[in-house]
Amino acid sequence: MSILGIAAAAVAAGCRSFTAIGEWAADASQPALRAVGARFDHRRKAFVAPDEATVRRVLQAVDADALDAAINAWLHARTDGDAPEAVAVDGKSLRGTFARNGGVGVHLLAALSHGQGTVLGQRQVPAGTSEIATFGPLLDTVDLDDLVITADALHTTRAHARYLVAHGAHYVFPVKENQSGLHRHLTALPWNDIPALTTTETGHGRTEHRTIRLAPLATNTHDAGYPNPGFPHAAHAFRMDRRTTLHRSGQQRLHTALGLTSLTDQRAHPHTIARYLRGHWHIENRLHWIRDVTYNEDHSRVRTGTAAHTMASLRNLAISALRHAGHTNIAQALRHMARDTTRPLQLLGITP
Repeated sequence: MSILGIAAAAVAAGCRSFTAIGEWAADASQPALRAVGARFDHRRKAFVAPDEATVRRVLQAVDADALDAAINAWLHARTDGDAPEAVAVDGKSLRGTFARNGGVGVHLLAALSHGQGTVLGQRQVPAGTSEIATFGPLLDTVDLDDLVITADALHTTRAHARYLVAHGAHYVFPVKENQSGLHRHLTALPWNDIPALTTTETGHGRTEHRTIRLAPLATNTHDAGYPNPGFPHAAHAFRMDRRTTLHRSGQQRLHTALGLTSLTDQRAHPHTIARYLRGHWHIENRLHWIRDVTYNEDHSRVRTGTAAHTMASLRNLAISALRHAGHTNIAQALRHMARDTTRPLQLLGITP
């Protein structure tokens, strides 16, 4: 446990590798080593930091799923009742775990709160299966009552829709062309007759116009609405048209997205659906991108045992703990943590 504590604190200070964790531990003060439960050497009369080889050996043997569960329980206990409204589910492959000649690597499915940007759960996708099979086991670890779950089109399945509603949750699912029957049905709806909400946003060298329409569907409880495609618990269909103009070139890009939601009249509104669709991409921007760019995750060659999964879990812990502490710029926050070995310990509730 002491080595896990040291590794967690070192990753919260920005360490990216076993070597860096070992170096952080070597620089840690005696009070810091005592606080994380480091071994006491009676001959030297001092707490001893683990070396890089010991850190490597331990992190390769950790039960990573149990570590995820412990991290998520620790984070949940610190939410102060601030329950998320919506949660994004998405997967990420750890590129460095794939051998150059192919083979199976590590693929992780995570759940991230839209607003807080904190990780609520993570599971490794077993070899030979897909994210679809891991969707339920991941969300079994999350209190789904009244949550809105967003995901990419891979998870727009009848089984997932039934699972979420049975657990008291709602879904906002996109529908792509490869789901031909659903896609044709939604495309054929009379969208031009449906009132639209249009918003405009300018920034990052472009102007984006978004137009969203929401079509009520006939359900088992009421006949009013457009024909239902037969998707479980679907209460509304939506269409988002996005026109992006690049300022420098004047080039325009057009994109149309269709989808379904179980949200009923009381909670379904074009503005709300647009917010959920945009919020879903937080899992890319506020988790996966940070692990890739700030922690250089995709360039890591850690692949023995459970070490790659374990390091990803420790990065999730650091990112989420920093957000709980009010930090919005994670790279800046990690530099702040790195300047004093007591800061990451305090972040994790360990008092030197």
